[in-house]
Amino acid sequence: MEEKYRILYVDDEKDNLTAFKAVLRRYYDILIAQSGEEALKILEEQAVDLVISDQRMPKMTGVELFEQVSVKYPDIIRMVLTGYSDMQSIIDAINKGKVNHFITKPWNVEELRLVLDKALETYVLRVRNKALEQENSQLMVKTARMEKEHILSQYEILKNQINPHFLFNSMNILSSLIPRNPQTAVKFTKQFSKVFRTLLEMNEELTIPLEQELDFIKSYLFLQKMRFDKSLQIQVRIAKSKLDLQLPPFGMQLLIENAIKHNIISEEMPLKITISNEGDYLKVSNNLQLRGGNTASTGIGLKNLKARYKMLTDTPILLENDGQNYTAKIPLI
Repeated sequence: MEEKYRILYVDDEKDNLTAFKAVLRRYYDILIAQSGEEALKILEEQAVDLVISDQRMPKMTGVELFEQVSVKYPDIIRMVLTGYSDMQSIIDAINKGKVNHFITKPWNVEELRLVLDKALETYVLRVRNKALEQENSQLMVKTARMEKEHILSQYEILKNQINPHFLFNSMNILSSLIPRNPQTAVKFTKQFSKVFRTLLEMNEELTIPLEQELDFIKSYLFLQKMRFDKSLQIQVRIAKSKLDLQLPPFGMQLLIENAIKHNIISEEMPLKITISNEGDYLKVSNNLQLRGGNTASTGIGLKNLKARYKMLTDTPILLENDGQNYTAKIPLI
């Protein structure tokens, strides 16, 4: 059996209440109250879809009742049913009580039912729309949370790919130093331990300030300079105003590492790397003197960096090659 809509009728005249309930109880679940105070008590205890009230009642008028109902139960449909149709009552009912309909006595059963049914249809649509909006809002929050968790998960995977890459290259440098220069290898080992400790600490962050990355780069370049000496020439020109901007950890280090990996570095052909800023971009540029085919790159490091940036900003990484110099620009966030 289909559940009936619940209507509360409020009138200080008992005969009116009795007649209303007798005529309409076949179609609706009818509740009655002889005063505004009694109506408010009923609303506290039971869910109601629509309230109809007489206007002129002792102690609390219909408008005064609806002023409270509109605040406590804003979704309930409110109607005034009265034998007094003066204009001020209508204005008060609309402005103060936020009344949806104004009905005058005497009322016709069929006409009243049409008004009630139409109002209840509107009420149902409003309630459903509100429920859908809430559901949509909850889904959006849930989706955003899942996307964030997914992004963080992806980010962790990408970051974890950096550590082995950096470690592998550092071990290669150390292995080449040990047979040629054991003392330098010892110094390298001590500095490497400091660098790797910093790497582990910074790896927990999504982004770090440019100033912190530069501190790391100084230690990293110390290790590289121990190997290449004057054959590796570095210039750093970063505006102080940009030092608080953010970038993914080791983004700059990757670009420098790529330049060292893919270019000839010797006394006759020194590699010159310039680190600067161009607006809100960090710019790493080097002269091109590419090694032979044995150093072909898989591009994993740069793909990794692009993927990490994609999760942080829509601003793209820019790569330029004019035949003489290679320049990589990464956004400062």
